[in-house]
Amino acid sequence: MDNWISRHLDRVKAKKAESSYDTHRSNLKNFNRWLDEQDKTLTELRALGLEDYFVGQMEQGYAPNTIASRYESVRALFNRLSGRFEVIEENPFNNLERKEFVKKDTKKHNNADIVYVTLEEKEAMCEHVPSPTLRNELIIRLMWQTGIRKVELKEIELDDLDRDERRIEVWSNKSKEWRTVFYQPSLDLLLDQWLDGGHRDSFIPAESSPYLFVTERSEQLHDSTVTEKVVKPAAEAAGIQEVMYEDQGGCKRYRVTPHALRHGHAINALKSDIDVRRVQQHLGHSSLDITMEYLQFIDEDVKEAYERFDA
Repeated sequence: MDNWISRHLDRVKAKKAESSYDTHRSNLKNFNRWLDEQDKTLTELRALGLEDYFVGQMEQGYAPNTIASRYESVRALFNRLSGRFEVIEENPFNNLERKEFVKKDTKKHNNADIVYVTLEEKEAMCEHVPSPTLRNELIIRLMWQTGIRKVELKEIELDDLDRDERRIEVWSNKSKEWRTVFYQPSLDLLLDQWLDGGHRDSFIPAESSPYLFVTERSEQLHDSTVTEKVVKPAAEAAGIQEVMYEDQGGCKRYRVTPHALRHGHAINALKSDIDVRRVQQHLGHSSLDITMEYLQFIDEDVKEAYERFDA
């Protein structure tokens, strides 16, 4: 792979979620292969050459969402080449518009990296959760209210939960640190039913399990279970799921994922005027810049206020 693309992906990996990094890497592998086939040099490419690439994507019959995703990944690359890397003088994307190549933009939210579940979509998912319904509704509501990752959810132990204070101590394998997240009183009834009403105890492994969530066969929830047996089925049953694109291996990439619940939490928190640094702490972001990416989804006046924020 081209050295500049590799260096760009290193930056993406350091700053973006794993799912975003995987998307960018897949998209740029496709672009790098085209460069090799055309015997073109990345830093010498101009708008006309990029136009050839995207027109070729259209002619090959790729879905609009796939082309849109690749457009955003390649554009981010050239933004860095003309900006921080300073290896090209003029960004060729200054003369290109995505709408020239994406005839029907079916993305729910106008961003290649951040796809989120809205309040209304979360409620629809909760109304259509698969069995066991109480556990799965609790999972979706807890993830949306706290913004925790699916790998963090499965690691929550009963001792990590303080029901009086409505807080949970969460271990992040990514940062290798503990952080505290809080949930709302609206979750009390579901938690009471799950822990005190016999629902959790009805699962055989629950007796010996220290974990908050168990399955019928295991004392610990697997992160793939959260995706494949809770979130995706609920979204499909609610009628809000869609395939955004297919990766290089032909695997479908879906819009509603556990990470989309995390994004939904962040955006809803900022819209509720929660301090941006508190949102950063709640999500466990290593940098405030990562959290600031969500500001594009809130009202302009609130966005401007946050951009002036320097406490």
